[in-house]
Amino acid sequence: MKFELDKFQKDAIKSVYENLNVLVVAPTGSGKTYIAEKAVEKYVSEDLNVIYTTPIKALSNQKYNDFNNLGYDTGLLTGDRTINSEAKIIIGTTEILRNMIFSKDKRLENMGMIVLDEVHYLGDSERGTTWEEIIIHLPKEIKLLCLSATIENKIEFLEWLVSLRGPTHLIESSVRPIPLDVELVAAERNNEKIYTIKSSKNKKNIRRFKFEKKYLKHIKPLLSNQIQYLDDNKLTPTIFFYFSRDRVEAKARQATTTRSKQKNNNGLKEIFNDVFNSLDNEEYNLLNLDELYWMWTRRIAFHHAGLAPIVKEFIEYLFLNRHIDILFATETLALGLNLPAKSIVIDAPYKYDGIKTRLITQSEFLQLTGRAGRRGIDTKGFAFINYDKNIDTHWYDKLFTLKPSILSSSFSITYSSILNLTNNYETEEAIKLINKSFYSYQNNFDTHELENIFHSKLKILEELNYFESELKRKILTETYRDTFIPGLEIIKENEEIEFCLMFLCAGLSKSKHEFPIHDKYKKIYAKFIIAQEQLNKLEAYNGLDTRTIIDISWFSVFNEYLLSNNIEYSLNKFNLNVGDFIRTAKEASELSAKLYKIFNIDQFNQINKLFNNKIIQKTML
Repeated sequence: MKFELDKFQKDAIKSVYENLNVLVVAPTGSGKTYIAEKAVEKYVSEDLNVIYTTPIKALSNQKYNDFNNLGYDTGLLTGDRTINSEAKIIIGTTEILRNMIFSKDKRLENMGMIVLDEVHYLGDSERGTTWEEIIIHLPKEIKLLCLSATIENKIEFLEWLVSLRGPTHLIESSVRPIPLDVELVAAERNNEKIYTIKSSKNKKNIRRFKFEKKYLKHIKPLLSNQIQYLDDNKLTPTIFFYFSRDRVEAKARQATTTRSKQKNNNGLKEIFNDVFNSLDNEEYNLLNLDELYWMWTRRIAFHHAGLAPIVKEFIEYLFLNRHIDILFATETLALGLNLPAKSIVIDAPYKYDGIKTRLITQSEFLQLTGRAGRRGIDTKGFAFINYDKNIDTHWYDKLFTLKPSILSSSFSITYSSILNLTNNYETEEAIKLINKSFYSYQNNFDTHELENIFHSKLKILEELNYFESELKRKILTETYRDTFIPGLEIIKENEEIEFCLMFLCAGLSKSKHEFPIHDKYKKIYAKFIIAQEQLNKLEAYNGLDTRTIIDISWFSVFNEYLLSNNIEYSLNKFNLNVGDFIRTAKEASELSAKLYKIFNIDQFNQINKLFNNKIIQKTML
């Protein structure tokens, strides 16, 4: 390490060595990972196992590489990838750990500690329940190390942890290890010169931007001039944040035309060949490596979730090792990945969130600027925001008085969680455990609503014979996919491969893509819709406000792929990113194998074999 440990790091490590549960609340980039490394060192030296969980697969992959490079016996479990699953240290997603707990996995018997990285994800509307289930159901003798970004209600969260896990030390720090300089960027009309609007302190010692009337005539600077400004002032490496994949790619291509090729770039060609030489022409072209390499030779790259995993991980390596100094990225890059930069640029302070265009939130701003400043290298981090005269100047001033967000529970009761609970506990005990949720704690233990949902869904499961059918129980308890319920009611009567594929797609992770169903498959789809309507009627009759809605949007894509056996054709037809296809196809492959094991329907085995494409397998690495 190139820097002295902060007090909060020393205190946290001390608490870990005292065999306590520990909650660490500190800003992004403050060095929380080092605490986890020392915790791993402690428990491994005692011949105990450790599981390190993260909310996203990309972060799990990064942590796997980190601990593997430190020389530890390390495994990886993400659903997409399984490596050395019996290792002393297992890196995985929270979903994997939750499944291990409910299945009473033997690997938990010699477990010393669980690390819950980015534990503030507990408030995530889609995945937050998983975190609460882990904290509630994990055997009490296993210690927890919870790492969180700054949250406003940390005491409330701590008290809930103590009520469940016993003595837990709160270790906190509100200080950024690297001071942050925030500046607005603009340019005068008909003038290429870039101006930055700086801040100063008023008489009350409150920092404000110093706006002048002339700024009302300023415009957004040209990208080429911005990059030149960063280069001239030695402010790279820099991450440019945009809120759409298309803009990220377009801006990277635009920037590349303004930079000349670097002759050697620290041996880039040799590194590139080491990683990609094993690919054949089809794989090489599918990944668009010629264009990407052209960018990389100019020290520019783009990064978003639509890239193939092998490419995305390679770009992260290039940025960390200074082969790239200008990176265009979506906000997903800021979610926990250890990719600090000297400066970050926010293209515009507003984004489309799927419903409306809005200004970014305080939490989003803190997440993005958390990438600015490299500990042990920089004395200051820089955050630049392109000035927009249409935004009230008071909004910009608020950036200096941001408070951490409040952590709110998103706990929900699913059909699969009810089955898992009732498999392990009597009904009354299961309800007691649900009432131990953070949601219940935040609502002063007013559990009336939770209990009603539990009993309503329990009654529906009874009416649908889930407690009498081992197969039905198995499909939900082993997959945690409630969306299988409509198809499950009719799959034994429809074993043709198209129906099985549609059933499989109903269980895939949520997709933002919407693809129309071809007329020839609408009769099959109608069976799903009828089964869904029957389930929804049951839910409405039993007083449930929410409905189980299936999404089979990937059916059209995968059916086309299975018919053509051509990934590139399928991508072009549906205008998909290769990374989205590869990751979802890998999930489909894993899930179809599980479905074949549960149902013993050969069509699922056929589907699994078709998805075991060499490109899919190879590019996941």
